[in-house]
Amino acid sequence: MSSPSNIESSRTARSLAAALTDDPFYRTVTVACGDDEAARHAMLEAYFALALAEGWQAGRVDLADDAGNGAAIWTTDTPAALRQAAYAQREAALRALLGELGFAHFTAIVANMEHALAPHGLQDAWYLSIAGIAPAAQGQGLGASVLAPGLAAVDAARAACFLETYNERSLPFYGRLGFVEAGRYAEAVTGCDYWLMVRAPRAA
Repeated sequence: MSSPSNIESSRTARSLAAALTDDPFYRTVTVACGDDEAARHAMLEAYFALALAEGWQAGRVDLADDAGNGAAIWTTDTPAALRQAAYAQREAALRALLGELGFAHFTAIVANMEHALAPHGLQDAWYLSIAGIAPAAQGQGLGASVLAPGLAAVDAARAACFLETYNERSLPFYGRLGFVEAGRYAEAVTGCDYWLMVRAPRAA
């Protein structure tokens, strides 16, 4: 799929912000917004615009539909140097966007998750880093359909894939797509538990 237009990217970033604003990770990294939910939504729009750009540059992005109602963003088997360069570019922008404390929370949470992930041997697996559907468009099958192309690509590559979620209610949904719970972890910065889910390699 070709890179989206700026309008598509903006709509999609807005949808992801609406879908994920209550996620403990995103609330914790937007601490600079305090109780200003409009400011939080604007900050998350900018956050997801950066994530989409990184995905197009060095991973995989699938859009939910032409209206920008959501997306799935994957880290794939793109060469490590390209992924590292894209991440470094986004990291610099995030430091400015999130502020000192928000960025400190971001780096600490990522480090905690990477530490928990290390024993699972998933260094060559694809990673579903972000997935979300705008609240108004949920319940129409877009969640499964936006993940289908990425999962097909994972299967074509005979690769494993994984995700992390703070939303316990999403576990059955991912289970129907072949993901299995591989661990539940208490994350100190958010003060919340999250789940690691892994999908084993399978034939395309």
